[in-house]
Amino acid sequence: MKQLQNQRLAKAITILSVVLFLLVSSSIFLTYYLFTNQLKGQLASTNMELLRQLNDKLELVLRQIDFSAVSLIASEEVIHFYDRELGDAESLNNEVRISNNIYNVINSNRYILSIDMYSYPKQKLVTGNDLTEQELMQNYQWIAEFQQFEGYMDWMTTRRLTLNRAEDPIFRNVVTLVRTYPLIHKPGARKGAIAVNLKEEMLYDLIRNATAEEKGQTFIIDGDGVVVLHADKSKLGKDISEFPYIRRILDENGAEGAFSADVEQTKSTLFYARTKQADWKIVHVMPEAELIRPLSIIRKGLILLAVVLFLVATASATVVGRWTFKPVNRFIQAMTNHLKKDARGPAFRKYSDEFQYFESTVQHILEDRNLLNKQFNESKPMIKWQLLKELLTSRRKSATALQPYMDMLGLSLHGGHFVVMSVEFDNKNEIPTPRDLQLYSYALCNVAEELMNAESKGIAAEMDNGKCVVVMSFEDEGDGERHAMRAEAVADLMKDFAREYFNRTITIGIGNAVSGLGDIHQSYKQSLDALGYKLVLGGNSIITMEDITNEPSPQYYRLFGMTDGMVQSVKLLDRDKLRQQVAKWFEAFSDNNVRPEMIRQLIVQCLMKAATAAAEIGVDPSELFPEEGMYEMLGGYEQLEQLERFTMEALERYMASIQAKRSGREKNDVIDKVLRYLEQHYMRSDLSLNLLASEFHISVSHLSKLFKEQEECNFIDYLMDIRMNRAKALLTDSEAMIKDIAEQVGYTNVNSFVRLFKKTTGLTPTEFRQRNKPAGQSDVSEVEL
Repeated sequence: MKQLQNQRLAKAITILSVVLFLLVSSSIFLTYYLFTNQLKGQLASTNMELLRQLNDKLELVLRQIDFSAVSLIASEEVIHFYDRELGDAESLNNEVRISNNIYNVINSNRYILSIDMYSYPKQKLVTGNDLTEQELMQNYQWIAEFQQFEGYMDWMTTRRLTLNRAEDPIFRNVVTLVRTYPLIHKPGARKGAIAVNLKEEMLYDLIRNATAEEKGQTFIIDGDGVVVLHADKSKLGKDISEFPYIRRILDENGAEGAFSADVEQTKSTLFYARTKQADWKIVHVMPEAELIRPLSIIRKGLILLAVVLFLVATASATVVGRWTFKPVNRFIQAMTNHLKKDARGPAFRKYSDEFQYFESTVQHILEDRNLLNKQFNESKPMIKWQLLKELLTSRRKSATALQPYMDMLGLSLHGGHFVVMSVEFDNKNEIPTPRDLQLYSYALCNVAEELMNAESKGIAAEMDNGKCVVVMSFEDEGDGERHAMRAEAVADLMKDFAREYFNRTITIGIGNAVSGLGDIHQSYKQSLDALGYKLVLGGNSIITMEDITNEPSPQYYRLFGMTDGMVQSVKLLDRDKLRQQVAKWFEAFSDNNVRPEMIRQLIVQCLMKAATAAAEIGVDPSELFPEEGMYEMLGGYEQLEQLERFTMEALERYMASIQAKRSGREKNDVIDKVLRYLEQHYMRSDLSLNLLASEFHISVSHLSKLFKEQEECNFIDYLMDIRMNRAKALLTDSEAMIKDIAEQVGYTNVNSFVRLFKKTTGLTPTEFRQRNKPAGQSDVSEVEL
């Protein structure tokens, strides 16, 4: 026995030493790993911040240069050069003044090397360079290329520019900004262009590494992967997009980022940021070796520390183990004997000692407990869903059988009266993923239970396809109408919550109040029927049975049966027959003295059937109904002829939608969504093809192509038409200031708005307002900008 205990002691000390070694080693390794990651993270953050600062400097300089070019275009001499036919003497004087202006701009900005202007109709070039016009035309191929350029300005990549006419000419690397004259003109309509040549070495100084000790390299590429700025001048103008890491940077949609890749067979970290002004990307490459080198000393020190800690821990384990093992051994032996005495079932394996048996048993107990807790937590939603399913069917007549499950889930219901509500999110197709829809439903159910439990008790659970079911119970013996009112109050709070926190709307169908668990399924069916009227009554509403039902009668069923023929005519697109059927239907209303309430109910039922037929073809009928309630709208008509006209117009809209759906199935849905987006967000000042491409996950070029093919105009003209039409309406119908109207239609610069408005209408906004001012309206005195 003594020898066995000594063996156990030696084994325990060995095991403890191994455990201590693993703990010390893992702790040291984890410390080193975390410290390394933290240092790498700090270095990455520092490099990213440095890159942002360099990018901001470059952005500022490019904007100043663009502003200088725009200011030069706006000068009187430049306008005369492009727009007027001048005599030889007058033209020579004007060119001298233009040259003086160019020299002034060059002297005021140290980044500008030269400025050239070219008139396409005159085929005339004016430049601050001392080369002849013939030599300039040979070197300036951009003049012909820019004539067909789709945009209004272009940042050309680095190129070589001739500076003299010597036998051994001098060249200068320049980056060129080319702008059209006038500023916003399409190819074929523009009169000329202005080119600002920037000193490449001066621009590169803006992005050069901040310190001499810093390793790595910084360079700039354009949207096609061509090098714009680089320390190695031989790489300027070279296309490097074939490199995987460059292609990855070009494909990234974000404004900035960082990732690891092999650069020239060296593991490196690449940081990049987008220069918005020129649509370039500034790239900084940092070799991984430079990041790891400072950590070598720390790594060696930690290894030495780990060895020392292991030796100390082993010696301590030996001393402490001899002192504590005997009482532990007695405890283990006693517990093992107790477990063997109470053990049930056959033994599946043999154990060398009591400790091993005790250890195995305790481990199995803990594993079973964790597994049981995990299974229970995972099955909670399913148990709750099954419980609610039992309540919504007619299987259960008593709460006794369901009470254990309700106690398990921490739920309770009053045994008096019940009201069931069916809830559905509106516009579910706008929710990005089914997972998001499920999360919305889960959160809404939790809120519903909190709202109900504040004054009563209830259960809520998410069903399929974004629907939720809420069962609300009442303890008091009040009448059903009072219970329904309380349920409507909870539904109204749920609507407010969804709008405020989810920025979404919901529609809620409420069944009638019932007494007893056995009748809950009736209220549930009524709530689903009420929710189905969402197509007619519109979303973001609470629909009760009072909104959709009236007392049926033989006369009601006879008149309702006449709607089948009308719906069939809608599907067959037979307008003449539909008009006859609608007229005959309303004649029956008049001849039989049908009550107004029943007429409105029959019209709603007819439109509901038509909506269902249209939905089967693929039409979204919710877009054809007004947002306000249908009953309130029908109640506003006082004559039967008005109701007949409304019904016919609604059914004809369905016919038009069905016809369009059948004839235009090949039309691109993306453009339809883009047009709807423009109608809703035209007032955004940052609206552009890039923003739309990002919003609808499509490339800019493909979106532009689709837009021109289907709308027969480009995006800028379409957006300008929307904004100008809205501006006309605001000028006519309101007395708002011109600058306020400019902001409301998406222009942050009122001067740009006035120029575009005058170009579009031939009048300034003030002149337009005065000509279209309603009679009797007072004059609004405002200074035109």
